Amino acid sequence: MRVAILAAGLLAASTFAASAQAQTAPAAEAPAAAPAAGGFTDAELKSFGEAMTQIQKINGEYSPKLVGADGPTKATVQKEMIGKMGEAVQASGLTPEKYNQMSAAVQKDNALRQRLTQVLNAEPAA
Repeated sequence: MRVAILAAGLLAASTFAASAQAQTAPAAEAPAAAPAAGGFTDAELKSFGEAMTQIQKINGEYSPKLVGADGPTKATVQKEMIGKMGEAVQASGLTPEKYNQMSAAVQKDNALRQRLTQVLNAEPAA
């Protein structure tokens, strides 16, 4: 059950990732520790964006493998894909639960989506 929830959240977020990163909004300077729209800090949003990028790559890598796969092979490939997605989320510094929470919030909250776009498009501090 936990794998199914993680997979649903990860896959839903991967579809959102392209639109969030494709937008070009002017960067706003804000302290990394200050909570942003949705109650998430800029640092958390940045981690979320990094995880989304990796999940997109993994999804792109595994989608062609899933298209022609039969039942048992498809299940094995899906399990491997979900495992790699989970690793990518944890490598970004988030738990799968936090990532899924953020994914759901980003999908529902337009202000949070805009803030995420600003954080992802912000110039790194020199």
